[in-house]
Amino acid sequence: MASAGTAGSGARAPPQALDEASLARHASDTYAAAYCVELDETEIIRRYVPLVKTVATHLKGRLSDSVQLDDLIQAGLIAVLRIMRGGGVPPGGEAALHRSIVNAMIDEARREAWAPVRIMRLARAASQAMSAIEQRLGRHGEDEEIAGAMGIPLAQYHEALVEVAGIRLLNLDEFVAGDDERLRVPGSQETALQKTRVVAALAEAIAALPEREKMVVSLYYEHELNMDEVGQVLGLDKSTICRAHGRALLMLRTALGAWNDAEAAPSSAPGG
Repeated sequence: MASAGTAGSGARAPPQALDEASLARHASDTYAAAYCVELDETEIIRRYVPLVKTVATHLKGRLSDSVQLDDLIQAGLIAVLRIMRGGGVPPGGEAALHRSIVNAMIDEARREAWAPVRIMRLARAASQAMSAIEQRLGRHGEDEEIAGAMGIPLAQYHEALVEVAGIRLLNLDEFVAGDDERLRVPGSQETALQKTRVVAALAEAIAALPEREKMVVSLYYEHELNMDEVGQVLGLDKSTICRAHGRALLMLRTALGAWNDAEAAPSSAPGG
């Protein structure tokens, strides 16, 4: 398992590819070690390897390069084993099985791609530079302008955009709760209302993105294409798409931050 400090750094060497039998056996051994049970479902797991590999391959294209394909496959196979130990897949339960596999892989990816402090600092610095340039010029800043405001070379800024695209930078919950603990009550009317307003602000921010970034966001999140597929649709290489994705995330976070500040301003005014 990669540590937080190595996620997104690209320092981790890709593991040697495993064949289907090895993956199934390794998943069984891992599960048995964790749950102290002796497994006898190797043949069943082997039957699900093609499905798990297909799901993992598609999901891998949507994740940071620090997340390894074999780790996703491993997580998916362990999810299958849990379901088998719980009684197997019920009739018509294929959709639930698929969701369990995907959720297990996403959990694994989050552990692998936990944002290092360095990347988050770069993201905050870029967001602040974007905001300052937009306030001064009344438009989105060019990459050269943002890199200059950050005091880093353009190539380093482009590398930062690719790294930013691989972390969980945009978390709507932090814009929902704010400092009001009342809004943290699950299912409360205030939470539902605030979340609706945040989603509306996000939709407005997406609509204001430059055309390329808007297309990347639409194809990646709405149509669920991976980065390679987005690149094929737009006729661009993967690195350009990753930079556009990172740029879009920073722009959206900057826009939501400004919206959040504006929402909080009246309540902090004297007598408000």
